[in-house]
Amino acid sequence: MKAIVMAGGKGTRLRPLTCKLPKPMVPIAGRPMMEYIIELLKRYNFTEIGVTLFYLPEIISNYFGDGKDYGVSLQYFIEETPLGTAGSVKNAENFLDQTFLVISGDALTDINLHEVLAFHRTRQALVTIVLTKVNNPLDYGVVITDVEGKIKRFLEKPGWGEVFSDTVNTGIYVIEPEVFQYYEKNKAVDFSKDLFPRLLEAGKPLYGFVAEGYWSDVGNLNQYRQANYDLLARKINFDLQGQEIAPGIWAGEGTEIDQESVLEAPLVLGKYVRVKKGVKLGKYSVLGDHILVNDHSSIKRSILWNHAYIGYESEIRGSILAHHTHLKSWVSVYEGAVIGEGCTVSSQSVIKPEIKIWPEKYIESGSVLNSSMVWGSRWGTSLFGKQGVDRTANMEFTPEFAAKLGAAYGTVLPENSWVVISTDSFRPAKMLKTALVCGFLGAGINVYDLGVMAIPITRHAVMLLQVNAGVHLRLSPHNEGHLLVEFIDEQGLTINRALERKLEHTFFTEEFRRAPADRIGQIIDAHRLFQPYLEGIIKVTAREQIAQAGFKVVAAYEEGALSLLLPTLLTDLGCTVINFELGNIHQNRSKTLAEKTSTIKEISNRVKAEKANLGVLVDNDAERFILVDEKGYTIKDEQYLALITLFALKYSQAETIAVPVTAPMFIE
Repeated sequence: MKAIVMAGGKGTRLRPLTCKLPKPMVPIAGRPMMEYIIELLKRYNFTEIGVTLFYLPEIISNYFGDGKDYGVSLQYFIEETPLGTAGSVKNAENFLDQTFLVISGDALTDINLHEVLAFHRTRQALVTIVLTKVNNPLDYGVVITDVEGKIKRFLEKPGWGEVFSDTVNTGIYVIEPEVFQYYEKNKAVDFSKDLFPRLLEAGKPLYGFVAEGYWSDVGNLNQYRQANYDLLARKINFDLQGQEIAPGIWAGEGTEIDQESVLEAPLVLGKYVRVKKGVKLGKYSVLGDHILVNDHSSIKRSILWNHAYIGYESEIRGSILAHHTHLKSWVSVYEGAVIGEGCTVSSQSVIKPEIKIWPEKYIESGSVLNSSMVWGSRWGTSLFGKQGVDRTANMEFTPEFAAKLGAAYGTVLPENSWVVISTDSFRPAKMLKTALVCGFLGAGINVYDLGVMAIPITRHAVMLLQVNAGVHLRLSPHNEGHLLVEFIDEQGLTINRALERKLEHTFFTEEFRRAPADRIGQIIDAHRLFQPYLEGIIKVTAREQIAQAGFKVVAAYEEGALSLLLPTLLTDLGCTVINFELGNIHQNRSKTLAEKTSTIKEISNRVKAEKANLGVLVDNDAERFILVDEKGYTIKDEQYLALITLFALKYSQAETIAVPVTAPMFIE
């Protein structure tokens, strides 16, 4: 007899387990789900089997091959585009020249298929839908039948007010080839949503058979865990792999178990598993093939796929570890956590409950992971790099991350403190500022919002307003597509390492202060604070002499904060300003120094053409600049150093100035 196994599903609700694996290949008690389906079909003499594939098809076809190892014949039908359940079966129409069975390759069931087939033939049905009773039918398609089993109505994922039956569609069908006359090939068609209602409306004989036995669609991670537990509890009519070495404990060939370890049934160990001294393996745990569990580690109600490594004195509770997961020593993984394929969790790390880690991530030693890790490749105990917190915008540096960061800094500050916050014109900076502010407010911190502003003005505003701290968000000058956040103390300086460590500890432990409703912080708009900054500069500058000199300046800058600041400052000093805009920063990276330098020649030519006294190229945050003299020559690094030294000696009380050992002699 012939059957079709639908095995094209992505299994998105099982991610991160299905990021690199199609759902039918997800193992239950050490075997792929689809292997149980093939065994069930063979049990009931369905030996000619077509398999419809779409997502990562080669993984399935390479594993099962032609089916000879399973006593069946397999033929594969690959979809180029998603065709829906009925559309994918239509793809195999030439193969299906007799009554056939359709079954999902990513469910788990032991339903008696002979009984289904006998019912179908007795009723002379065009389609028989296998039904089962469930406690909560809301997530399934409900089917209503009469006493003879004839289908009267379909309800696709109804609400409680619509539920008139607890019998749901299992996705198992017996179908006559005549059904192919009722829909076209190469079009997306779903059995339950499209084809069956159409056939019912046309008066065709559709029947529902309420089957006994186990069925689960393994639709989410909780159901996946439960399916493993049910198989271990022998609630499903399939044998477990390996030999039963003790009541309720199965082990594969080559498995070594230390005499001083403790094993509790039911338990399944795959092939070539090594369980070392003092290990405790609790009931309802599954260990795949080629797994090493080192001394005094403990595993309870957890599912470990193949090639896992568990270090010394680690504990795993109610968790799932995908293939090639490497847990070093003294690691704790708590209930509901899921670790994707190829991840490494370093020593003394903690994975909190319900956390999901996507494949190929590296968790640094001593980390406490309390939020799921989807983007980025590393998670560590340190937030700060060489300059603030630098992460991929809206991937690693998400709104959730920003809110936690704001809550962490707010917690280390005294309650009812004030902070200033600003951004550059980078769109993600503006968006994530809002989330950061929410973290501050929730910790009882008040905020002056400076809007789009250069960081020197933010530093000045901290002192001007006499607040406790400041924060500036901007496009990272170091990494493409990254957001950089810099934290400022009450003196307008970058916070020291001691405060960074305190902030990091609060962030990773999530020991946030939560203000009561009547003490949540407030926000004040302070977008005009660049004016006092300009006035402060002009106040300490020889304005009259500059104005009398009538300097002409070519000013080159990116659009953003400096478009408000630089032309205004130069004009107020009495200079004639020739604007030379570099464009905007509404892109995912800053212009590199090399790119900016490529414009120097053009600026130099402009200086000479306009007979200007000076050309200046400034980055968007007013922290780096390049000068061009009246002859069009670029000022060199050693000349900058000499200028800065001269300013410090002439305009401050300094008597001794430290300079690099590489400084030229003329500075002395």
